[in-house]
Amino acid sequence: MSFEPTPLRLWRALPRDVRSEAARAFWERPSEEAALAAAREIVTILRVRPQAFHKIPIEQRVRAVAGLAHPPEALVDALLVSLHVGPRRKLLADFLDAIGVPHEDGLIAEDAELPEAIDVPTVRAALDRLRPLHEPDAIRVYWNALWLQDPGRWAALETVAGEV
Repeated sequence: MSFEPTPLRLWRALPRDVRSEAARAFWERPSEEAALAAAREIVTILRVRPQAFHKIPIEQRVRAVAGLAHPPEALVDALLVSLHVGPRRKLLADFLDAIGVPHEDGLIAEDAELPEAIDVPTVRAALDRLRPLHEPDAIRVYWNALWLQDPGRWAALETVAGEV
């Protein structure tokens, strides 16, 4: 199984309920740049004035963003991050524990030293630990998102993803 080659293709491959989960997590703590991109898209979709954006209920914003077929790149990146540092944070923490990367509740410190590349045996061992704890689709999506951030370091994820 190969990974989706771009964040947009990964976003478009996600089922609607997962996109809604990502959008809901995004609206809980949006980055300024991504929030502006989302607001522009929503204003266009709903055909409202930009000034009226703040009156749009969160659930309507969630549905609008989850339904975007071609969101801007910055927004897609923010949505994928929100999905994983929000409702799927336990998956991050479990994976990082399994490969021996220090973290705090699933978040790696900016000054942390990561290995140049994670090898296939390490990823297979991590998968053995993740299987009983997480859904296969959630693991594949997380691994795909991680691989998109740094394909060289995370190449082994794509190799093992077909075994999930």
